[in-house]
Amino acid sequence: MRTTGRRILLIDDQPRNLLALCALLEPLGHELLRATNGREALAIFERERPDLVLLDLVMPGFGGLDVLAGIRACPVGGEVPVVLVTAHSDRERRLEGLRAGADDFLEKPIDEAILLTRVRTLLALKASRDELKVQVAELKAAQRAQRELTDFIVHDLRNPLSVVVGNVGYAAGGLLPSQSDLKEALDDASTAAYRLHHMIGDLLAISRLESATFPLRLERVEVAAFLRTVAQSYAAPLAERGLTLVPPADLPVEVDADRELLRRVVENLLDNALRYTPRAGRIRLDLRLARGAEILVCNDGKPIPPADADTIFEKFRRGRGEAGGLGNAGLGLYFCKRALEAQGGNIRVVQTANWPISFAVHLPLHADTPRPVPN
Repeated sequence: MRTTGRRILLIDDQPRNLLALCALLEPLGHELLRATNGREALAIFERERPDLVLLDLVMPGFGGLDVLAGIRACPVGGEVPVVLVTAHSDRERRLEGLRAGADDFLEKPIDEAILLTRVRTLLALKASRDELKVQVAELKAAQRAQRELTDFIVHDLRNPLSVVVGNVGYAAGGLLPSQSDLKEALDDASTAAYRLHHMIGDLLAISRLESATFPLRLERVEVAAFLRTVAQSYAAPLAERGLTLVPPADLPVEVDADRELLRRVVENLLDNALRYTPRAGRIRLDLRLARGAEILVCNDGKPIPPADADTIFEKFRRGRGEAGGLGNAGLGLYFCKRALEAQGGNIRVVQTANWPISFAVHLPLHADTPRPVPN
């Protein structure tokens, strides 16, 4: 890593000491800045922004610790290594310097080998910090650009998708009873458009959740009634596939949650269950009271391999051997994870008796919800 071409600020009230330091450091090829008092030193520091400071601890008036405090108070002062040069070797003086923010010490008379070694080490450390700062800034800029692009694309997709949905509905309404094949095709198109609309909503919500700008609207939610309402909205697709939905238990459980966000989480899990449950199969939507509220969404489809239990919640990840397709871009479960974490909850795959696939959603209980009594 390049450390040449750095700036070192030397501060000492004795000009001869500055000359001696310059003579020792000049072979390193760095720019050497000099100050003979504390006020001058702070002015040079703020103007030149050096990469390293060698500071005499004992100076008249505005002393070394005062200068150190002034450096640390500067916007970039916390990133610059400061070495205190002192004739004092007692423990209390060193502790005082460390508490004030010093990074290291050099004792007078200065040992040339120790001086050069510490200067090289601290300049390399400062260079590493600077490089990391640049990389973090570049990463944040890239993430911001990605979010802006995502929002732009999502908003532009919504309008043409609404046209597609409207025209599919219009065409389906004008069909004759004999046009069953065309009706089936339009129903498939309508289902696909619904999934695409859901994916677009997830993508936009994920973008905002990742940037911590999603406007959470927490309210008191009575979970059993909430789940029954969601289940009722799935009556038609369940009947179409001949699936049975086992309803949730009627427990007096309340949580503080964003109702719309929680609804989309449960809908995502039910959509998954509809996709992976075989015809005439069963889906279970249940509610339990443990350390918090636990919403269970289970189905009797193909079990999730144990190796996929965690990775399926990652962005753009699907289970092993699972083919991609419309409505299955690896966003749904990642959305569920981020949406629940934003509300203080979590989601995981659990083992449930008689159900090959079970997702458990955990949310903190509302303060007035009775806690279960330990056995």
